[in-house]
Amino acid sequence: MLNVVDELDRAVLGVFGPNVQRYFGMSDTTFGLLVGVQVTALVLLAVPIGYLGTKVDRGTILRWSALAWSIMSFATTFAVKLPLFFLARFGVGVGKSGVEPVGKSLLTDYYPPNSWNRILAIHSAANPLGALLGPALAFAIAFFAGDGDDVWRWAFPVLTVPSVIALVASRRLKEPENQMVRGLAGATLSVTGAPSGMNFREAVTRLLTIPTFKRQILGIGVLGFGLVGVLAFVNIFLERQYGIGADGRAVIGMITATASLLGSLVGGNVGERIFARSPSRAVRIVGVAIAGFSVLLAFAVFLPSVWMFVPAAWIGLFALQVGIAPLYTALSAISPPRLRPLMFSLLGLMVAVMGGIAGGVLVGAIAEATDIRWGLAALAPTGIIGGFLMARGATTIDADIERVAEESAGDPL
Repeated sequence: MLNVVDELDRAVLGVFGPNVQRYFGMSDTTFGLLVGVQVTALVLLAVPIGYLGTKVDRGTILRWSALAWSIMSFATTFAVKLPLFFLARFGVGVGKSGVEPVGKSLLTDYYPPNSWNRILAIHSAANPLGALLGPALAFAIAFFAGDGDDVWRWAFPVLTVPSVIALVASRRLKEPENQMVRGLAGATLSVTGAPSGMNFREAVTRLLTIPTFKRQILGIGVLGFGLVGVLAFVNIFLERQYGIGADGRAVIGMITATASLLGSLVGGNVGERIFARSPSRAVRIVGVAIAGFSVLLAFAVFLPSVWMFVPAAWIGLFALQVGIAPLYTALSAISPPRLRPLMFSLLGLMVAVMGGIAGGVLVGAIAEATDIRWGLAALAPTGIIGGFLMARGATTIDADIERVAEESAGDPL
């Protein structure tokens, strides 16, 4: 539920992105910087919070995170000047910084490894579900409040309601008594839930000694440059290239969100079978899916009609979600169980630095200098490189899974 509410905020702001840009008179580069401001909070806090998740109750971290983003999301309504708007979005990023790494690590401890792929796929499906509900909410707001430049102000008080519900529901989250490790042969080892005795430097160093993790973190960083930076401009592209208003952008957002939602659910079952048979093959498929989606989307932005663009984007998103479903299962399997919160936060750090900060600004600069389509097409080379780097993890993942299982059986980290 926390994931759904998290995505609601992002999706609603995405639909109203062109309205926000006009209201504050932002250039494309400044709008890209807006994406970077929110992600900067993730850069500053995700890794410390991830490390904190190896030491203290993770349910408490999630509750405080939900409270922080609820307050700052509501405060966005009252931002009358651009610096105040930037400050509010920075605060939202602060609140969201603990949700992803802490939430995923809790799930891998609650459930046995043979169900990780399905559980993490359902967890990931919450993002496209929020992306589906968010545009629906934006459509309703645009229908009743019009498509004025300040229409976005109506959205954030409404978003406070599901945020409070998620906050109340999160009171039931507790630390599991045991944590699970997957052996290469499929054996499940259970280790106690005591906190790690490593200091921060030791914990990071331990993760970076895992060959597969090093390849994945580099690949995800390069991929983040394309995905985070580019997707922030999709709604601006729809308005400029095809003349689509806020209500139309909301409908398109709902349509494409169904692709991600269905792809996540299908990928949960398909990816589980592939990963069980061959973790290395699953990792290769992840890399190919990312590279293929990047090329398809870069091609789609040059299509002459929105009626051609939307089906192409839908097919690409569905295939992407099916293909990348085993990613978090693979990452969980190669990480010592008590270091998983830190591991997921380091991945978020790389996406944030290369995607939210560098990618958003560069895509905006390219769009200003040339055309919005060329800015979006920047996804292709970064996606190909990122997919290649991630696919290389197939050469080391089997040995890394076995190593973690052996270490946890002998001396749990």
